[in-house]
Amino acid sequence: MPEKLFTKSAFKQALFCPASLYYYRNPQLYANQQLDDEFLESLAEGGFQVGEAAKVYLEVPEENTIGALGYEESLAATRALFAQDSVRVAEAAFRFGDCFIRADIIVKEGHSIRLIEVKSHSWDPSSDSFWGKKDVSSVSGHILPYVYDVAFQKWVVVNALKEQYPEEEFTVHAYLAMADKSRKAPIGGINQMFKIVEKNGRKSAERTASASSLVGTEPVVVPFDVNDICDRIIIGATGEQRQLLGGQTFVTFIREMAQKYCANERVWAEISSACYNCPFTRSPGDDAHLLDGYHECWKHALGWKEEDFERPLLSDLNGIKKTYFEKEQYHLEDIPVDISTRIDDREGLCHADRNLLIAGMLTGREEILSLFKHNIHGEAYLNIDQLRTEMNSWVYPLHMIDFETSAVALPFYKGMHPYESVAFQFSHHIIRKVEGGYTIEHAGQFINVEKGRFPNFDFIRALKANLDKDGGSIFRYSAHENTILNHISKQLAESSEPDREELRSFIASITYDRKAKWIGPRNMTDLLETVKRCYYHPYMKGSNSIKYVLPAVLNTSKFIQEKYSKPIYGSEIPSLNIPSSAPISWITFDVDGRSVLNPYKLLPPIASYFNMDESLAESIGDSADSTISNGGAALTAYSELQFSD
Repeated sequence: MPEKLFTKSAFKQALFCPASLYYYRNPQLYANQQLDDEFLESLAEGGFQVGEAAKVYLEVPEENTIGALGYEESLAATRALFAQDSVRVAEAAFRFGDCFIRADIIVKEGHSIRLIEVKSHSWDPSSDSFWGKKDVSSVSGHILPYVYDVAFQKWVVVNALKEQYPEEEFTVHAYLAMADKSRKAPIGGINQMFKIVEKNGRKSAERTASASSLVGTEPVVVPFDVNDICDRIIIGATGEQRQLLGGQTFVTFIREMAQKYCANERVWAEISSACYNCPFTRSPGDDAHLLDGYHECWKHALGWKEEDFERPLLSDLNGIKKTYFEKEQYHLEDIPVDISTRIDDREGLCHADRNLLIAGMLTGREEILSLFKHNIHGEAYLNIDQLRTEMNSWVYPLHMIDFETSAVALPFYKGMHPYESVAFQFSHHIIRKVEGGYTIEHAGQFINVEKGRFPNFDFIRALKANLDKDGGSIFRYSAHENTILNHISKQLAESSEPDREELRSFIASITYDRKAKWIGPRNMTDLLETVKRCYYHPYMKGSNSIKYVLPAVLNTSKFIQEKYSKPIYGSEIPSLNIPSSAPISWITFDVDGRSVLNPYKLLPPIASYFNMDESLAESIGDSADSTISNGGAALTAYSELQFSD
């Protein structure tokens, strides 16, 4: 078998969970849900492009990128470049013992080495800190994985140089290069200067001819000095290490994890509530031969059998899992209920009561269900009185809006900060009350298709034109639309748009802001909050996502099934995208004819709408998450649109 060394990625996995290192080491055996998630996230946020942009900013010659060679070839190429007194190298390779790293960027000036790790993470030097607020001796949790990554690399590089050049003395200074949110893009189209490509099965960003225009401009990807914090981590002098590393110090942790990884041996770790986020668990679409690492850990720790996972679990709750976990109450049937507790859900469920309801409905525990029985109808919980009260406050016509937005590390447009929001699309449906019933219409939409054009202000003008025709109630699902509108209001305040005050007044009228303590007279209604208060179905388990709520409703409403199984969308329900000559239905049943298929799975693949790179389309995959419903895929498509004509 070929040699396997302990790399940056393996160290990152061990830091996440030592037990998961074995599952990561054996991808042919174990399911891994994080692979597609990380890829789509990197595409959406511009992670691939940030590394290439950093090389341009730091003037690393393209021919000095070593690339994905084998261990020995990479080490030999690095040694050859290091023969120069002054050199800049990308993906320079270093090995010490069983540890092997490829440094993103190395700047060598004589015996002085600058080690620069590049992340697409955002950083604001005016407000962010590498140290914790409560414990200033501990690394701040939000930046910890990245700083530990650099510390691991510095430890390897320092020891590798000592081993390779025993007669010479090098100094290694560590930096973490990130997108600096305090800076503005000095030119437009930085994101489009780096095209996603695939070579030898590996995705990367390739700079275009226009990337040379970045040289000499103020960079938006900046190396921040983390040398002191890395040194303190390496010697074991930071406050979080004992708890984070299972009682070990940094170097002893590395040595043990490297030995286990290279020998392909298991490391059993204590289970915790963090296990509920384990990516090494099988999902329904995975290959049948793949194993479930999450299950294996719990079987080892608790002696569970497979049927123990089939009983409703603590992980099915929405929050408050840690409290029960610490009492070893792992199944919902174990959660104690004080029967004397009076549950008053007349005005809707609070968070704690909702979790109690979930436990009752997933287990069928009568002592819990009896507390909510006046609002349980068949399989579902529906607080009809509270829902009717809320609906009576709505003003017709009802306006349903949904936004698609992007926030990338390398800005699309001149003058924008890294990770500043771009609103590039909205859809608008109207429900009208008419004599004898209601009508529904896809009444408006906006999408920015012009390459290089900042869309936010046109987006607001179009939204205002759609919503200003009446005083009807406006609906969103979750806080996203409110957050984006308030962000655009701040952008308008800093702009010279002639109608900026008019547009800001419109935004203020339909939003709220807790800090500024205002609520607009036409503040949008959040249907997510309505669902939390008034509705639950066991199909949803612990999720309130619309992608779980919608199938639950469709599978329990005969009225909706009958109506939308007919091809009426595009005809009876007018649509701007579906012609009246070819209307579609949104209800399709499974092969047994009993369950409604999730409508999101009926949406066509992104690749069918864009002339996407074939390998990119294949990477996103032919699954439910490769459709228009997937946020990461939508952002990827918009990025592709900005590249294309």
